Amino acid sequence: MDSNRSDHIHKERLHDYEIYTWFLLGYCIRGKKPLLVATLTAIAFVAFVCFIVLPAIALTPLAISVRRERLSRPPQTTVPVVVGLSYKTAEIKLREANLNIRVLANLHDLPLEPGLIIDQTPRGGERVDWGTVIGVTISAEAPEWMR
Repeated sequence: MDSNRSDHIHKERLHDYEIYTWFLLGYCIRGKKPLLVATLTAIAFVAFVCFIVLPAIALTPLAISVRRERLSRPPQTTVPVVVGLSYKTAEIKLREANLNIRVLANLHDLPLEPGLIIDQTPRGGERVDWGTVIGVTISAEAPEWMR
C-alpha cells in the first residue's frame, strides 16, 4: 500500500510540475489560452523602458551641458604657414585667418634676404582660438656694428 500511495504522491508532484511548466511557457491552465504574446510584449516593453528610455532621460542633462560648453568656446581657426613670407604678407594672411602676429626675434647672421619669416609658433596647420598671437622670427640685416 505504501508503494501505491508513494506512486500517487509522485504522480501529483509530476502533474504540478507540468502545470507550472505550462504556465511559465505562457499558457493559462484554465481554458489553455495562449499568454505567450502578452508575456513577451510585457517583457519587451519593460526592457525598452529600462534599457532605452530611462538612460536617455538620465543622459539628457549631460547632452545639454556638453552643448552649452561647446557653444561657450571661442571659435577656432587653422594656423596658416607663414614661414618664407615677408612680414607684411604674413600679417595679411594671419589677419584673414582671424589671428594676430608678433615678432619674437630678429636673427642677423643668416644668409637670407632680410625681412623674411624663418620660424613661427604655433606651427602651420595647428588649430587655435580666434585672436591667438602667432609669434614669428624674422631674418634681419646685420647692424652696422656687426659688419
